[in-house]
Amino acid sequence: MSAVVAYESASLTERQQYAQTLAAAGDLIPRGLWSPVQRPDGSMGPAAPSPGKVLLVIETGAMLGLHPAAALQSIDVVEGRASLSAQLTAALIRKAGHRLSIAKSGTIAAGDYAVTVTAVRADDGEEITATWDVHRALRAGLVDSFKKNAQGIWEVRARSKQGNPLPWEAYTETMLKWRAIAEVGREGFSDVTFGLYTTEEVRDMGPSLPVADPEPEASEDWPALIAAAASRAELDDIAERLKGEPDAVRAKTRAAWQARAGVLAREAETVDAEVVEDEPEAQADESGELSEADYEAQTAAEYEAAVERGEVQP
Repeated sequence: MSAVVAYESASLTERQQYAQTLAAAGDLIPRGLWSPVQRPDGSMGPAAPSPGKVLLVIETGAMLGLHPAAALQSIDVVEGRASLSAQLTAALIRKAGHRLSIAKSGTIAAGDYAVTVTAVRADDGEEITATWDVHRALRAGLVDSFKKNAQGIWEVRARSKQGNPLPWEAYTETMLKWRAIAEVGREGFSDVTFGLYTTEEVRDMGPSLPVADPEPEASEDWPALIAAAASRAELDDIAERLKGEPDAVRAKTRAAWQARAGVLAREAETVDAEVVEDEPEAQADESGELSEADYEAQTAAEYEAAVERGEVQP
């Protein structure tokens, strides 16, 4: 049985334990899967491998048919999304039986460097091509400028807010190749990549990358209101008010509402089951003799019973 099959057949608890075990490897886990650790007092401590990110990565890898170790080395989490390296995108396309080729031309210094990636599907022969050069990267806002210097040599400039060189400036040729591969993969092989973006795309687009609709906000603190409900009537009133909330909000409160309803029902049953207990029987002390108080109580009870039977006149 392969490691991928073994992982897919594991339970959720086993997968979570596996992710925690991998996260414990510390420096062996890629830095992209680290997150600051929250201390018990709420403050943030030094970063450490995040079991949640590790789990997301190996789950994504399982979806793509990758060994967990391969997933950790080629899948990253950026902007809360699992993303593929361009190398992995190319590998997945070729692994699926499709052809992919990379052609380079010109030079950066001459201003005419370009990378063309061509892929041909094995099933229907469709050809998908993407060409990227620095001018296209400039139009996309990925580089700050691309122009000649005083010596007539073309130079790429891509800087961070602090003025430090970004990968687009330091590794322009590589970044163009990765972008061309990503475009081909997204346009012609979504069945292979499951529509995932590459790490470079997610990092470059950042917040502009299409994301799922944000979760709607609740108009009230429903969990607190549900927990404070003292009767089923109050709980039913909360249910009526919840009808005006979005489905996502109602779905999150359903379990809490049902749990509170169960608690109130059990409390009501307990009250209904209460009965007035008979007068306690006289209890003997350790010597077998009744205490003075118990003796008086027993005598009084016998006297009252005798009066009721007409044996004794009050």
